[in-house]
Amino acid sequence: MPIYEPDHIEYSITDGMIGITLDDGTRLPAYWAHPTLGNRFPGAVLVHDWWGLTDIVRRMAALFAQMGHYVIAPDLFGGEQPKDNAQAMALIEQTRDSNYQQVSDALDVLRNHHQCNKSMAVIGIGMGGSLAFEAAIKREDLQAAVAYAGFPHRFIGKFAQANTPICAFYGENEPHIKSRVIQQMRQQMLESAERIPHEIHIIPRIAHDFFSTELSPEARQVSRGVLKSTFDFLDNHLKPPKRAGDRKRY
Repeated sequence: MPIYEPDHIEYSITDGMIGITLDDGTRLPAYWAHPTLGNRFPGAVLVHDWWGLTDIVRRMAALFAQMGHYVIAPDLFGGEQPKDNAQAMALIEQTRDSNYQQVSDALDVLRNHHQCNKSMAVIGIGMGGSLAFEAAIKREDLQAAVAYAGFPHRFIGKFAQANTPICAFYGENEPHIKSRVIQQMRQQMLESAERIPHEIHIIPRIAHDFFSTELSPEARQVSRGVLKSTFDFLDNHLKPPKRAGDRKRY
């Protein structure tokens, strides 16, 4: 993978575009990646940011599959790829009312798949990180949630109610989310009555974008560390596949 060279057990995978049939009969396009080995694996729904289902998101989905997950990355924009910030914001406004439900539907589909062991994570980038927060707060059947630069603003006051362990990553030079908002989120997580083991990581030398193809070599190295922390978090909270089988270690 071009994003990360993992020191981790790695599986051979298959991947491609699929369509998820929703309860109302509509089809949600999605990228699908999973190990070819016939074990039952933990599931992960990967939610894109406001640039849509880009090559980077597909590569990340493939990477999470290589690390031993069944992965669905739903295309919340229906195949549209914004070319600039204005188009991206317009797509967010057009899909705002349906985005969370589509993420939740993707989680349901994956959880009920016969090759998923029903141990589930939601992982989101930017806008997708906000939807990961929402799933962690609203759903009771998830084991982990990861947010890269997720916008926490509309959930301030609700993080103490989260049912799912959350791992949130922010760059120390984050331009869109003030540090006081992150501190509010951290404090509310500490107030969880269930003492859920949430994590917030502030990443040095990074602004908002963790996985851009335009990162400097130094920033790429930092992003590798972010992914390693992500895998450690998922390994701690998700049920692993039952047996080793056809695996290889690099």
